Amino acid sequence: MIARHVLPHTLTQAVVLLASDMVVVIVAVITLGYLGLGVQAPTPDWGSMIFDNQNFITTLWWLPAEPGFAVVLTGIGFALLADGIADVWRVRR
Repeated sequence: MIARHVLPHTLTQAVVLLASDMVVVIVAVITLGYLGLGVQAPTPDWGSMIFDNQNFITTLWWLPAEPGFAVVLTGIGFALLADGIADVWRVRR
């Protein structure tokens, strides 16, 4: 009964929730990288890229802006991907 009536209705919401949780984890890792608590120096990290280039915000504004745009586009991409998967599963029912 659960597999037939409850699971099909909750699966689409679970996919969207998973994608939003993935975005939260990505933002948390980037925040830790910005604070210097994330991935160490030889490995590239969007948070450390923003931190390293924040001194150039007035002259070379695109240096810290590019990793920021990458974060935003990744978040939007995960959200749209999850919404598309949920829409496909809704149509099948």
